[in-house]
Amino acid sequence: MCAEQNTASPKPSRGAWSAYLAINSSTGALLGAILLVCMGSELWGPFLPGYMKEHLKTTILTIAVYGFFRDFLEAVNYLAGGFIAGRFNTRRGLLLFNAAPLVGLAILTFWHTTLAVFLAIPFVFVWDSLAGPALLTVVGDSLPSDRRAMAFSLQSLFRRMSRVVAYGINALLVLLVGTRLGMEAAFALSFTVVLASLAIQARFMKTASKDAATIIHRPISVLRGFDPQLKRLLAADIFARLAEGMPRELIILFGVAVLSAVTANAKEAAALYGTMLIISQVTSAITYLPMGAVASKPGLAKRPYIGVTFFFFASFPAVLALMGWLSLSGAIHASAAVVAMAVAFIFAGMREIGEPARKAMIVDLIPPQIKTQAIGIYWAARSAAVMTAPIVGGLIWMGANRLAGRDAADPSGPGPIAMLLASSLCGLAGVIYYYARFGK
Repeated sequence: MCAEQNTASPKPSRGAWSAYLAINSSTGALLGAILLVCMGSELWGPFLPGYMKEHLKTTILTIAVYGFFRDFLEAVNYLAGGFIAGRFNTRRGLLLFNAAPLVGLAILTFWHTTLAVFLAIPFVFVWDSLAGPALLTVVGDSLPSDRRAMAFSLQSLFRRMSRVVAYGINALLVLLVGTRLGMEAAFALSFTVVLASLAIQARFMKTASKDAATIIHRPISVLRGFDPQLKRLLAADIFARLAEGMPRELIILFGVAVLSAVTANAKEAAALYGTMLIISQVTSAITYLPMGAVASKPGLAKRPYIGVTFFFFASFPAVLALMGWLSLSGAIHASAAVVAMAVAFIFAGMREIGEPARKAMIVDLIPPQIKTQAIGIYWAARSAAVMTAPIVGGLIWMGANRLAGRDAADPSGPGPIAMLLASSLCGLAGVIYYYARFGK
């Protein structure tokens, strides 16, 4: 009898770990899809503005407009994604959303112009915005409330793992064949990876739920009907995303300019910038599982962790501006610039520390009968509110440079510093608002 008990004992242990990590067939399929789709986009996405400026001869303002266009499409796609997944079921919606990037990647692989980039954007960046509402619904439908934050932590962890791998591959490609050929190879590799993700979802995704009613035609009334706590969370979220969006597309230009001081050429500086991105993602990954556990508390116990996220959204641009200024001004030795930039990107990694708690709080507060569409409306409202931020950031960059008598596009002038500090002030307003409304 004892031998039989010992033989059977590992099974509950595996089940216990699956329950603790909030893994079942549907959430496991999501993790596989997230790992591959995110890797496919991150192989080239963060480096695209640098590629546009260096090899497609794109201006700072055009890169800023590219950021605006992305956010505009994101707002539209959140609405469309919530409607499609809510109306036709989450499984069908996710399969459709996974197939769309293949069209854009095919355009980028075979056509290398600025026009091709803008034509590809509506396809290649749709996963997060179209699939986002469905991802939250699948977790909400397949897991109890106290396991959702852990599921979101695992999803975020897998995103960071895929980004670490993607940034490493990109850096290797750049060092081996240069920025232009490295990016073109990344486009082709991304196509293969996203195709594999589509196959995984088709095979293993089980959860397929629909909303009880269609509400996509009245987004304003749905927003007005949100729980007051959810409205306050959305307002603070918008401030945080303004802090992120203003410098987002242009950070790579500033970062490479700083790192060029310690490398032999621009190719090595671009590869070193990829290392900075890896540092930020490893920092994020380290926080996710412990934060998923402590944020799995019910109700408003999640609030303090969300506030910490907003603090790091506000502080990262200011820290990056300080470290970049110290490096470019000669206040620190050139070799110390790498350490200074690494410190800044550790702050970048900490921006997601409360992300699982934020998503879990949204799922808890969204009306359950229309949850997929309501989540899409929440995120669409956020994206619409911040979509002009990249253009504002680009104008601040160019204006500050011109006031100082520098070339508008100069990444070593005062423009990037001014842009980063302005974005940090927007984030600080969000932190103050959040703690003023949730700190009671």
